[in-house]
Amino acid sequence: MKKSILVFTVFLFLVQITFALKLPDTVRTGIYLKSLYDFNSSAFSYDVDLWMWFVYKNDTLKPLSTIEIANAKEYNYLNTSTEKRNNQFWASQNCKATINQNWDLQHYPFDHQKLEVILEESEHDTRKVFLAADKNRFEYSSEIDVKGWKMDSSSIKTGISHYKSDFGDSTLNGESNYSKVYYTIFLSRDSWALFFKLFTGCYVAFFVSFLVFYIKPIYVDPRFGLSIGGLFAAIGNKYVVDSNMPESIAFTLIDKIHDITFIYILATIFLSLLSLKIYDSGKIKKQQKFDRISSLSILFSYLGINLILILIALSA
Repeated sequence: MKKSILVFTVFLFLVQITFALKLPDTVRTGIYLKSLYDFNSSAFSYDVDLWMWFVYKNDTLKPLSTIEIANAKEYNYLNTSTEKRNNQFWASQNCKATINQNWDLQHYPFDHQKLEVILEESEHDTRKVFLAADKNRFEYSSEIDVKGWKMDSSSIKTGISHYKSDFGDSTLNGESNYSKVYYTIFLSRDSWALFFKLFTGCYVAFFVSFLVFYIKPIYVDPRFGLSIGGLFAAIGNKYVVDSNMPESIAFTLIDKIHDITFIYILATIFLSLLSLKIYDSGKIKKQQKFDRISSLSILFSYLGINLILILIALSA
């Protein structure tokens, strides 16, 4: 008898604690991605068309109104609906949104990008509502075809947004936390065709300059003219490429390859000056050997450095 009373007392105590703590309601969220489009690295954004849904039990919750896309510049909701099914509510809506995206172009055009859609509860903090993923995988249409990109993988994870503000809520101590869910897609650029478009002018400029080692030093105009012309061509190619890229403080692959090309073209001018000096001293065979060694050193070191830079970008 005493044992039964003790068990009953513990049960009542646990019930009282549960009600006192008032555990937060769980809202299960999910999205179905219909399309990705308008990738705009200059505006740091991309557009999505998706369906989002919410499953919950507390009829006082209004997730269609209180859960937002936290990283969207702007969004538009369409076709909203709410139904009650088996003692729980199911709410859904279509959404078209422009999402903020920090495009990492350090290894462009061999870059990989992480696109995120972040759903966050904006009204009820974590004391009242917790968001959980309704599915264990990111669902999206098999018809999504983003030109120039390959979809590698996707992931879902939950998180908490911590704000150093209570937003006027006197029950908080100057800080607040809101639940959120990250839906992430990992993309890689289909890059080789773009690579040759970007760097063909640069490489042609280098190889034109490289030909100076097969011109006798006495032909001063073509020997130095080819290098100077190649230098201006490489600089022009850099300006054309940069005009189609957003401003970035990162030292990108494009910057590295162009700068290496500038340095090597300047090196051909400097080596031509040395070759001319040796020729003027009457050491013809020494000058020919100097040009031969210079040409091989310039060619293979330039190609080697470019290959290393490309491999680093590909493996990043």
